[in-house]
Amino acid sequence: MGLIMQNKNSKYGEIQLVHRMTVIKRIIHWSFFAAIINNIITGFYIAYPFLIFGKTPTQADSLSTGVLNSGETYQAFIMTWMREFHFIGAVIIDVIFFVWLYLAFFSWKEPLYKSFIPFGDKLEEAWRMLKHYFTLKDRPKTGRYQDPLNAIIFTLFHLLILLQMLTGFQMYVASFTGTSAVGAWWPWLLHFSTDWTLVVFGGLTGVTLVHLFIMWLIIIFIAYHVYIEVWRSIMWKEGDILIPFGGYKYMRNKSESESDI
Repeated sequence: MGLIMQNKNSKYGEIQLVHRMTVIKRIIHWSFFAAIINNIITGFYIAYPFLIFGKTPTQADSLSTGVLNSGETYQAFIMTWMREFHFIGAVIIDVIFFVWLYLAFFSWKEPLYKSFIPFGDKLEEAWRMLKHYFTLKDRPKTGRYQDPLNAIIFTLFHLLILLQMLTGFQMYVASFTGTSAVGAWWPWLLHFSTDWTLVVFGGLTGVTLVHLFIMWLIIIFIAYHVYIEVWRSIMWKEGDILIPFGGYKYMRNKSESESDI
């Protein structure tokens, strides 16, 4: 579909404008990004409370003066606000994750499983792309859909998100006993789905450390993702960085090896 621009001087053939990301997927992309950035910031504060506003009530003040030196109430409860925003961000991430999982298999436009499942020549295509990143030679032909290497990296990223969700839920439910406001089924479900992390990671301290470690891996992935999209846009001149904004990019109908024939 779309506009076709002739570029006879290019060894990669014609340039085509193709649609890569629907409006729904762009909303998912930016909502996911905002929720993850929110949880990185609030998670940092929860782990390392670097900002202390106001003072909590102290008995020393009340003994000498009879007046509690507590500052403003909202200032004394900044940790509570951070935990609240962290929890809201986690709920958004959970919902988006399951929407992504559904679209990965049932999207009518681009079911992602066709790219990331290592059948046929997909692994070979991913290897050629990885080799091109390091050698800048033999660039594979890009297509209307995500290339296999990107699809595999995104799949690993979402598996990290899944593990982050499970370790986060384990820390959340660790103090739950009995029932909750929505019934006994909720803490039971969380314990049932996450208690195995206590065994695998050696207790709640280990779960907490894994949760923090995954956060750093997610930060590294975000840096890599931005870098590689900018790099591809500059080196390939196909406008990859524009995909999450407008949904479109350019593609060429020849690979480097085809252009040499």
